[in-house]
Amino acid sequence: MDSASPLRSVLNNLSGEWQINLENRIPRKELYQARIASSKPSLGFFVLLLCAAVIATLGLISNSPAVVIGAMIVAPLMDPILSLAFALSISNNKLAKRSLLTVVIGVITVVATAALLASLLDVSEVNREMTSRTAPNLIDLGVAVAAAVAGSFSMTRERLSNSLAGVAIAVALVPPLCVCGIGLSMGNEVVAVFGRGTVAGITNQISEGSFLLFLVNLIGITVASLFIFLVQRYGSVVQCWRNLLLWLALLGLLCIPLSSALHDFNVKQKIVSRFDTFKAGQVNQLKITSKNAYLWQRVRLLFSNVRVLNNKASVDLVLSAPRGVLNEDLANEISETLMSNAKQEFQLDDIKITISVIPNQINKFSDTSALPASQ
Repeated sequence: MDSASPLRSVLNNLSGEWQINLENRIPRKELYQARIASSKPSLGFFVLLLCAAVIATLGLISNSPAVVIGAMIVAPLMDPILSLAFALSISNNKLAKRSLLTVVIGVITVVATAALLASLLDVSEVNREMTSRTAPNLIDLGVAVAAAVAGSFSMTRERLSNSLAGVAIAVALVPPLCVCGIGLSMGNEVVAVFGRGTVAGITNQISEGSFLLFLVNLIGITVASLFIFLVQRYGSVVQCWRNLLLWLALLGLLCIPLSSALHDFNVKQKIVSRFDTFKAGQVNQLKITSKNAYLWQRVRLLFSNVRVLNNKASVDLVLSAPRGVLNEDLANEISETLMSNAKQEFQLDDIKITISVIPNQINKFSDTSALPASQ
């Protein structure tokens, strides 16, 4: 002990007496009382929820990421979901039913508010902020699980409650529901907006995909938080094994479409990569760009939607290009090249590619006032 004291003293001097600080765990009774309060839909809960729904809907319509992030912070929907997970861990059916009912009422409130607001504003177009929340995959489930671990662990530690705002931003609950409400207010086909261009006739899958994203977040948060509460011994596996198996089964069922969506995501990324390779290799073979290859380099892929069903793929590509660069013959050539490459690489039975082109025009103006007058 005496020989170790000088060594410990030296280490403390070098490190500034650095050591791991283990936060105190909130007592079970105190946490239980807090979860009971969060499971009851109060006036403040609905006021904040309505405000978050309005903010998120307006932010989605205006294509403003900053406004949507603000709605994530305001939204109080995370609290009853964590109460649901805590109730499942301690096998409290009354608390679980009350928390689940609060979540359901909150979901209906947000979707109805977004649909009503979209109808009043006569929204008939979707943008990037909306389409980015319509194709969830296993990556989104991973985000939900990680955010749930952070949220539930922070809730059980006194000094970590400030992290809940960041958790609310990481896992989006209200924005997908608002996209679902906006999609319900539209018809079977919608118009997509990309910059200043529009593409009509895109199938309306807005509501289905966005609601699936919400289910991914809901089930992912519940299952991950349930495990965190069990690991910290707030509940017992012996008591809640039925709840655990039920929600793990729901998670397993959810992974089926998410795995397919992840495959679609990978196919989409590879198709984007193949298009970039094709574009770079065809510069010198095009008559229209032989004098100015820079024009062909200004072709941009604005939107790509890949749907795979029964080993058959349907791909929608929206391109932006200078006026006159992409004509019908060239679009068909691109489609045939991409189709042949995709069939071989991804072993697809059939692939259908639809290319839409949004033309743009670049005008250059020179200031002639500074030129010397001719004599």
